[in-house]
Amino acid sequence: MNALERSIESMGKYRLLLVAGFAGAVLASIGTLTFLAASTLRASSSDDLSETIDAATQSYRFSFVEYEVAHLPNRWLYEVADWFDEPSDDEGETLERWFSTRSLTERKAAEILLERQLSQATGALGLETSLPLFSRVRIPWPPVDMQLSDPLHVLVVSRRDEVRMLGTVLLKSSVPREAYERIESIVEASGEWSAWVGRVGGVALYPASVVSSRTYFDTLRIMAHEWAHHYLSFYPLGLAYGRGSDMRTINETVADIVGDELGETAAALSRFSMPRPDDSQRVALLEATDPILRNLRIEVDSLLLAVRIEEAERRMEAARLQLLEMGRPFRRINQAFLAFRGSYAARPSSASPWGARLIQLRSDSDSLAEFLVAVREIGSPDDADALLPR
Repeated sequence: MNALERSIESMGKYRLLLVAGFAGAVLASIGTLTFLAASTLRASSSDDLSETIDAATQSYRFSFVEYEVAHLPNRWLYEVADWFDEPSDDEGETLERWFSTRSLTERKAAEILLERQLSQATGALGLETSLPLFSRVRIPWPPVDMQLSDPLHVLVVSRRDEVRMLGTVLLKSSVPREAYERIESIVEASGEWSAWVGRVGGVALYPASVVSSRTYFDTLRIMAHEWAHHYLSFYPLGLAYGRGSDMRTINETVADIVGDELGETAAALSRFSMPRPDDSQRVALLEATDPILRNLRIEVDSLLLAVRIEEAERRMEAARLQLLEMGRPFRRINQAFLAFRGSYAARPSSASPWGARLIQLRSDSDSLAEFLVAVREIGSPDDADALLPR
């Protein structure tokens, strides 16, 4: 290691992230905005549908540009101001206060601590990247950058005669619950489309918009999921996000696999010891109801293939009422809802074949890093089919 490399390394990995962050933030923002734009329903769909979407969402549409202007500079300016200072409070006390009160005065410190934990975990799992010209200096790339925020909303649009996501439109966090059905009814007025509006736990903006979950462990997993999207946006897999439902599903499933393992590692490495909640009842509920959703998707696909649209919609409503009685309420289950949930194929409720194949590849890989290096080169369903075990 030469003198310059030793000097860089002596800065400390976290401070080095700040330097790299200045260089990478704009590139990461461009990459993730490209990734998001690829999945957004715009004029590439029919003109009539685009106009209808605009009319339905004009008061609530999320602005990528406003978000970046508001959050990206402020974040790095805050870090510069804190360049020579470590957080004065104990890590555990800060996070304990955040997860118990969600006080805005604790948010920034909590973000920094959670980001550090996730950055540390990327190193432990071999997911760091060497700096150009300084191969021995390795950092997470892009630098971990998260914004704990109120949940954003999403409008999902599918055809009625097929469970296939045509696109999504990101909506502001301020969308009132009573506006959901109004937006959906405007989109569905022609009888051709299915629409669903709901909240999302995270969005891979830069910094990522992440909802602090009810638990410390779940929050780390959501953050890790969004960082995986940041990482993939520089490779063929992330760049292909908007090229059809298969590529979206593969992207989201890879992000789930990486997010679960990376988040768990971050929690295990942390000095912050927070007892895991007793999730036995929740797990039992999911185990009882996920097969219902998975079988529903298979049944609905079959009915729609036979052009039995109304029967498929009655079946979805019946399943919704069944799940409600079992203690798992869904406001609405329709073609758009199933299309959105089907993108996360590693989850037990999904009927997508990509999930089992990606999980098997991770099992066959010696490490998470090996798995990620392999899947990041997938640029098409044919690439995935050639790589993944059957």
